[in-house]
Amino acid sequence: MLIGSAKRKAKGYKFTSVEVKDIDFRFDGIFAPKTKDDPVYCVEAQFKKEDDFYRNFFGKIFNFLQKHKPDNDWRAIVFYPSKSVDTGVHPHYREFFESGRLHRVYLADLPDEILEKFPVNLLKIIVDSKKKVLSTAEKIVRQLPEQVPNEKQQEIIVELLINLLVSKLPKMSRKEIEKMFEPLLSDVKKSRFYQEIAEENKQEGKQEEKREIARALLKKKMSLELVSEVTGLSAKQLRALTKDLAGRKN
Repeated sequence: MLIGSAKRKAKGYKFTSVEVKDIDFRFDGIFAPKTKDDPVYCVEAQFKKEDDFYRNFFGKIFNFLQKHKPDNDWRAIVFYPSKSVDTGVHPHYREFFESGRLHRVYLADLPDEILEKFPVNLLKIIVDSKKKVLSTAEKIVRQLPEQVPNEKQQEIIVELLINLLVSKLPKMSRKEIEKMFEPLLSDVKKSRFYQEIAEENKQEGKQEEKREIARALLKKKMSLELVSEVTGLSAKQLRALTKDLAGRKN
């Protein structure tokens, strides 16, 4: 009656209290805007037909909104390889379909010039045939320096690309895939990110050299102060080395 429905219909309902337990969830991507005027985009790539997909997807969205409480409005985007994978409008969430809050993208309907461009071609890896997937991966790597100038982000994308290929080509080992793309990835591996790692390893080598010198001097019963002055190691480091040497004697 209070909601404008016939009173007789109330007899057809049974009231229960349902506990909704907290669950872990992960999106394929969340695009958070830098201003409050633009919406948050919740993005999912769905490559096989699942009857419960929209239940799970919108469940994750509302869980995200409840936990993170963004001030921005929200939109949802789903990438499908083709319309045949989409289960269609779900009656529980039809308002989102009709309002445009949910946007569905069918990769098969996109022009080739869009599919060939980064980052859409990352999704193309999953829908490509096994014969085409390697050439798509090569194009992605070639586009990286121009499309993603940041070296650390390049490394993240390369890792994602290799993981996709491992899933797509189960008969090939990870080492085989890495070796196949080594010539293309060499430019990426010359980036500042790899140079920083190499420098860290170089510094670690110098530290080990200092520790070896310190061990030799400590065996000659030189004072910690003098060994520290010669090697540059701290008193704490030298005490640890002294303890280590004593343990070896025992």
